[in-house]
Amino acid sequence: MARAQPPRDGEELLAPFRVLAGGEDLATAGAALLERACRALAVVEGVVLLSEGGLVPGPSWGVPGPAGPMGSRPGDHELAAAATASAGSEPAGQPLSAGAGAVEAWCAMVVEGRAVGVLALRRPPGRPFAGGDLAAVELLAIGAALATDRLRFLRLWSRKLEQADAAHSQLLRYADDLRTTFSAERRRAEELGKALDAVELAYTATVRALASAVEAKDAYTGGHLARVTAYGTEACRALGGDLAATPGLEYAFLLHDLGKIGVPDAVLNKAGPLTDEEWALMREHPAIGLRILEGVPHMDVVRAVVYSHHERWDGAGYPEGLKDDQIPLAARVFAAVDAFDAITTDRPYRAAASLDEALHRLRGQRGTQFAPDAVDAIHLVERGRLAAIQATANRGR
Repeated sequence: MARAQPPRDGEELLAPFRVLAGGEDLATAGAALLERACRALAVVEGVVLLSEGGLVPGPSWGVPGPAGPMGSRPGDHELAAAATASAGSEPAGQPLSAGAGAVEAWCAMVVEGRAVGVLALRRPPGRPFAGGDLAAVELLAIGAALATDRLRFLRLWSRKLEQADAAHSQLLRYADDLRTTFSAERRRAEELGKALDAVELAYTATVRALASAVEAKDAYTGGHLARVTAYGTEACRALGGDLAATPGLEYAFLLHDLGKIGVPDAVLNKAGPLTDEEWALMREHPAIGLRILEGVPHMDVVRAVVYSHHERWDGAGYPEGLKDDQIPLAARVFAAVDAFDAITTDRPYRAAASLDEALHRLRGQRGTQFAPDAVDAIHLVERGRLAAIQATANRGR
């Protein structure tokens, strides 16, 4: 019986490749490919088996035979494996048939020597594949392989784009969260700044209230507090180092006699000399001041000056008898400027000495009553600045 030949019209063979060129996904393109290929080659059933961790059924077309769909029948696995194995032979991917007069063709879909699947086609009985048919099958398998690989790449690329989009969206969310957090933190910082400003104002007001209380106890102390604070600040600047920038230094000078609040008025304002008992009471004021400041935070330099401003460089002072560098630096400076102000201020029992005389007297006690660095610091202060401070001594009296 003469063997019928399938149509060889070029338009019919081009049709499957047009499908491959425009297919957007394997399910759609693969099914269309099989339909066009099967019609062009007079095939009644076709299937694409994909190499995805083993050969798995992909797109199919046509009516299964009595033994079931191609790719799932007994022996199909071996045929597909043999076709895949041919991918490493020359020529690669040459179609296999089930023997002379066979109506089935199995061809590996090969891309760059790598099998991405198998194209299997079945004709009706009496319509076996011949040499030219197998060449057409091989051509279709090559096209299907390229399309499959392209679609695999598109899937991977789409997945990467989705991941990139997801990462970008996550970054945008993170940036939005960061902006929200930053805005909230900035608001909190502003609120905290206002609260700290309020605390600072309250703290300053408290310090000045305490200084006013001392001034009310001792008429001499009022102007004295302002002057020794000015003298002390200038001397600390002249001394250099970090002392002048110490937080609370100004308050330390203002509050140095804070403990006098606890000394009886009769002793503080006594016109004549103090008795031994009265001196004992007077010498308690550093300890009283220290007790008042006990537990108050950020007052270290204030406590140092309040408690140690009557210590002497030679160790003959009170209340601890500290000497030399045992005396806190701020207290050493204050002891010198305190004496300088006393010398340059009018008292009921004597007139104020000149600036030159006061500086001379301090120089005479350098290394005995006063710390050498403190005396030197006062001498380094500009004379005009000392005079401006001293000029306020009797103002308003």
